[in-house]
Amino acid sequence: MADLEKYRGLEEFALEEGAHQAKVIKASGVVIDDRVRLKCQVPVCKDFNNHLLCPPNTLPVEKFKSLCSQYYAALIVQVKSQGFEESDLIAAEKKLHSIINKTEGRALTEGNYLASGFIASSCKLCPECAGFHSNLPCRRPFEARPSIESMGVDIYKTCLNAGIGFSLGLSSEVVFSGLVLLD
Repeated sequence: MADLEKYRGLEEFALEEGAHQAKVIKASGVVIDDRVRLKCQVPVCKDFNNHLLCPPNTLPVEKFKSLCSQYYAALIVQVKSQGFEESDLIAAEKKLHSIINKTEGRALTEGNYLASGFIASSCKLCPECAGFHSNLPCRRPFEARPSIESMGVDIYKTCLNAGIGFSLGLSSEVVFSGLVLLD
């Protein structure tokens, strides 16, 4: 994987920013599956059709799959929650969001001008999203990012491809994963 060495500094940067784990893989290792996006609707997520960066307001999965295939690498970033209370979970999601934004910005300054970041779950930057039904624009358009789930990314299989542990179901910890696509 010597060809991925030029991205190792971004792994280190994400870790310095507070990520629990960060790993660069080839973009071809990102698994995209329409059934992941289906989970936004079955059972219906409370954010579905209520957030500007949640389905059905995000790219179709096939379009994202096509775009992803044009990237060379992907940086997977994980953050652990400090607990199971809603406030702990939201704090971890916001931390991941911040790390994704900063790492995407760092990638841009290093010449990856088409770098694109994606968060976990749904955007939590505002206490309440301006929302799809209000006809108002996003209050933080330069920071807000769609989730990897809304793009159809199977983060479980993607993390396995990267050699990163990931547990499903009952667990003693909650881990949120995001990624930055790199050219």
